[in-house]
Amino acid sequence: MKELIITNRKGLKMALRVTTNPNADKLVFLEHGLGARKEYPHMLVLEEEFSKHGYNVVNIDATDSLNASDSSRGGVTFSGFYQDLEDVIAWAKEQSFYREPFALAGQSLGAEAVVFYASQNPEKVEFLVPCSFPWIDGKLEFQNNKRTKDILEKGYFDQISKSTGRVLRINRNYLDDLLSYDLTTQVGKIVAETHLIVGLKDSEYHIENNKKLFQLLNCKKSLQMLDGVPHDLANTTEDKEKFLKALEKVLISHNKNYGDCYGFNKRIDKP
Repeated sequence: MKELIITNRKGLKMALRVTTNPNADKLVFLEHGLGARKEYPHMLVLEEEFSKHGYNVVNIDATDSLNASDSSRGGVTFSGFYQDLEDVIAWAKEQSFYREPFALAGQSLGAEAVVFYASQNPEKVEFLVPCSFPWIDGKLEFQNNKRTKDILEKGYFDQISKSTGRVLRINRNYLDDLLSYDLTTQVGKIVAETHLIVGLKDSEYHIENNKKLFQLLNCKKSLQMLDGVPHDLANTTEDKEKFLKALEKVLISHNKNYGDCYGFNKRIDKP
């Protein structure tokens, strides 16, 4: 595994963890959630498991988060998350390990970014694993986001990291940016085999959006809802074991191409 620094389209430095293996013949890009970092427990589970199953892995620290990448004056937006993913893929295209089509996986806002990318570039993505997917329609997210009231009243919301105590300031432009996105009409374009993973202790709003996304997808798909697991999927040993089991299931079945005999194209409530 190598720690690398690249520069995005805005001139901001981005930190990456790149795990390569000379025998790996597949590639996956991973992106974390809002205010998070590539070393979060669930991101390391994704990194380790994809690597174990024959993937070269690019694990991204998105900008404007509480991590090793730079931050901009404007602060975090979904557009920024998505553009960082695009910029890392463009960088990887010049590397010897690049393969196309590739896989994408992410958690929370990172899951949003990988789903949107797969809808805009269906020919490039062959395997998609969104974890704790947050929203379908940006207008509804604007209305339902727990931060909206504070942001509209004060112009910002301060999100405090539970693990480090650092503060991420989310500005009004984060909400305004959401209004540009409605995935309802986009996700039907996805052709990649797609496997959703969400915890049943996540918010009901997130769970319902996972169900809605599952219904809108026209590709080979599954939805695993993990009993007792919250939005962050691997903070405890028990949660990590459940997440790992769910991830192993989709990786093994995808790589062996067993398809429907593993229960795909239907909802899976328990892994």
